[in-house]
Amino acid sequence: MDDLAHARALGDELGGTFCLTYLKGVDAPAALRRLGGCPETVRERTGAELTASPRLAAAVRLGAWSVVIEPGGALGADRALLEAASRGAAAVCVSRHAGAAGHFAYAVDGTTVTGFDPAYPAEETVWGSDPGMLRRLMDALGLRPPSDESERTWEDAEARAIVLAQRITGVRLPERPLRTALVSAELEPWFVTPASRGDLLRARRRDPDTAELVAAAETAGAERQRAVAVAEVRRQAAVLGLADTPGLTPALDAGHPIEVGSPLGARVRGWLATVRQGAEHPDRLTEQERAHAAGLGWFLGALRGRSDPDPRVALLAALKPYASGLPGLADGPARAAVLAALRDQAH
Repeated sequence: MDDLAHARALGDELGGTFCLTYLKGVDAPAALRRLGGCPETVRERTGAELTASPRLAAAVRLGAWSVVIEPGGALGADRALLEAASRGAAAVCVSRHAGAAGHFAYAVDGTTVTGFDPAYPAEETVWGSDPGMLRRLMDALGLRPPSDESERTWEDAEARAIVLAQRITGVRLPERPLRTALVSAELEPWFVTPASRGDLLRARRRDPDTAELVAAAETAGAERQRAVAVAEVRRQAAVLGLADTPGLTPALDAGHPIEVGSPLGARVRGWLATVRQGAEHPDRLTEQERAHAAGLGWFLGALRGRSDPDPRVALLAALKPYASGLPGLADGPARAAVLAALRDQAH
């Protein structure tokens, strides 16, 4: 079977939504860990078991690369996760999503070199540190936008992207890879992705209170930024009734990333599940439970930011819940106290 026919068959097996993430220089269990694999969930699973949750993924070692297979999921397509997974190595991702655009990305040592939507890889829409790097190979494989309305290049877009991944990595998944049980795990990317720009409080012209907080944060010294960030995350934990969570205080004091397999990591995973339930099935929750789930979402962004080595990032992540408008988290007196703490040091 030629490469394109093989890729089409693979896409058919994996379904309308899937993701393939190729990671260089690591074995299958390590590849799962790089994508946030939870240690206690690691075991061999069949293809039928893997489709039970979009957060389940399997991995297979192929020469110098391992391929993480998400049948029904697309977590590996997240830019921050792929770049984190590629640190010290290289990573390639191909995904198809039944409700969104497809995705291809090639990352090396924490930076996306080339990324694009396989269905419309026009030069002006390809992005990355070197967007033209793969252009000749893409053209040779037919990964190009249609020249007119009669062309249907999008129909084989993800299959051609899989072939492109094979050309880059030099490996090809066996036919029907899910016929046999593979080592697998539940993925929780929160533990391996750093705070992103979206996690940080940003000044908004229509919100002078937010702009004032950001300005004060930016002018404070590093030591004060870190101290205020820790104090603010502690305050949010108290508001949400989490202050007595075992391991939380030492984690905030140390500022180290929370390990997915730790007792605190287990609590974080529970909070993340609550946030997802609130977002996906709000009708199953009471009004109070929905408010708590929303608050947890804002708190988890602040908590992850606490471990960032840049104190400015840690502080702006800690302050982001002031944009939530939620009672308690966006408390006026607490905001005034933060401003006083930052300005005392700044002046």
